[in-house]
Amino acid sequence: MAQIEMNALSVITCGSISVRIFLPEMNLLALDDKEHQKKYPVLWLLHNEGGAALDWLSTPAEQLAAKYGIFIIAPDQHHCLCTNMKFGPRFEVFLSTELPGICRNNLPISEDPAQNWVGGVGTGGYGALKMALKYPETFSKAVSFNGVLDLEAICKKAAAGEETGIYHNKASLEAVFGDLDSFAGSENDLYALAKKPTQAKLWMGWEQDAPVAEENRRLADLLGDAAQTVTLGAGADLGSCQASLPAAVEWLMKG
Repeated sequence: MAQIEMNALSVITCGSISVRIFLPEMNLLALDDKEHQKKYPVLWLLHNEGGAALDWLSTPAEQLAAKYGIFIIAPDQHHCLCTNMKFGPRFEVFLSTELPGICRNNLPISEDPAQNWVGGVGTGGYGALKMALKYPETFSKAVSFNGVLDLEAICKKAAAGEETGIYHNKASLEAVFGDLDSFAGSENDLYALAKKPTQAKLWMGWEQDAPVAEENRRLADLLGDAAQTVTLGAGADLGSCQASLPAAVEWLMKG
């Protein structure tokens, strides 16, 4: 098993980026591929708000990359909620174009959307589902773990001066989304996106006692056959995707 940290300059985010990369086991790499023709599937992972790419070290990501012969790549996304910010970096453009380009210049990973998947935990789950629904030319599948998905409800809490639970307040959410009263039905509203036809296949897992269970079920109902859902036992993930990430990767590989 192996993992590395890559730092690079991003034109779109206007600064240095930090990316954690989990590599396949050596016996699953085509080491005799002198022409570099072999390209590997890749799962792009998004951390929860208030976290960092480093958080994935406490999950089974390294073991799963080694086991299945895939690359797992996790970028830092700071406080952008995987969004083209109103006042800040265009993270959706970065994740769907620039970051894959940077990584493909350095790693033998596939450009085929069928072999590019995106996943996330908490608000990273929101970002992952949004990316797959909006950018099927880049990602064919998305997986979400205990996803914080109802950002409209969070925007309403922020507008009312209430705690949002995601390390954001009214001012910072306005920097991300702009006018909070205009969030519902926008291109950042998962429930609006879910009503449109989609090519993406989605896997959504949550713990049965999770505060986000209802909003996950509601979105899954809107997505219909596009979404597969898994309810995990109470405390099964232990805060580090111990059950959900292996189940999701197994689902991705079966596809």
